[in-house]
Amino acid sequence: MQSLSSFRSLLLLIIVCVGTSLLQTGCDIIEAPYLDPEYLAQLPADEKCELDAAKISPFPAGQPITKKVLLEEMTGHKCGNCPVASETAYDLSHSAFADQVVLVVIHAGSLSDFSPSSSKFYTDFTTTAGTEIYTGLNPSGVVPFGMIDRSVKNSNHGSWPTEVGKRLQESPTAGLRIFNCLDEDSLQLGTVIDVKYLQPMNENQRLCVWLIETEVVDWQRDYRAPGGKVDLAEYTHHNVFRASLNGSWGEALSESAIESNQRFTKSYSLKINPDFNLDNLKIVAFVYDFDTQEIGQVEQLSLR
Repeated sequence: MQSLSSFRSLLLLIIVCVGTSLLQTGCDIIEAPYLDPEYLAQLPADEKCELDAAKISPFPAGQPITKKVLLEEMTGHKCGNCPVASETAYDLSHSAFADQVVLVVIHAGSLSDFSPSSSKFYTDFTTTAGTEIYTGLNPSGVVPFGMIDRSVKNSNHGSWPTEVGKRLQESPTAGLRIFNCLDEDSLQLGTVIDVKYLQPMNENQRLCVWLIETEVVDWQRDYRAPGGKVDLAEYTHHNVFRASLNGSWGEALSESAIESNQRFTKSYSLKINPDFNLDNLKIVAFVYDFDTQEIGQVEQLSLR
């Protein structure tokens, strides 16, 4: 099978002009075998998606690339102090800095324990990747815990708006384009991520691609209600981290230093859990420095 990089050039049609004179205008347009529907149907989701993505320029001329911030909130459905922090994070990403802040909520730690046979807290919101990120970046194991582009890490949700505002004043290091392809019958997802660096960077740059689900209604403990500990049966969980498409710490983009305007294209596939709501799923992609963990740019796009 040909490499993914070759598929972009294969999209071009072969034009065979008839006749010996340049003045003749008759031309036959021949579609090569790779455009045959039966051939395309056999391609994996990520390769098929890359063919579709190649038809659209990822970074149109004249379209500015603006800085966006990733806010990672670590929480647990048995954390009674977490809902107030979650409200701050949600407001930042949907109101105060709408379209500029991408929110991902990671459930991990002891307060995310679940009981499948219990009448409440029976849902498992944890993931292997989420737990590894929680362990690696939040060694004290405290929740709620927030990370703003992983350059600011603390439990003081009251400081998050100020820190996000500061971060948004910085220049983006890269631009990102997400292109999703979803087969709703098979629940097979293909996604293509294009990265364009705006300044030189070292070889430690990595790309992470995640799946999140919004508006998940389930149990949550909330200490703010009168009477002390209160377990809420219909609490709305926002932007829940569901899976990573390329590992807990993502994928290295280059083995050498990156030049300004250098571009990368990566494609991934994932079988969507049938329990997830397709209307509420998004792909989140971001680039960061593996040594410092600092995030340079982030983007998100709904599946529908």
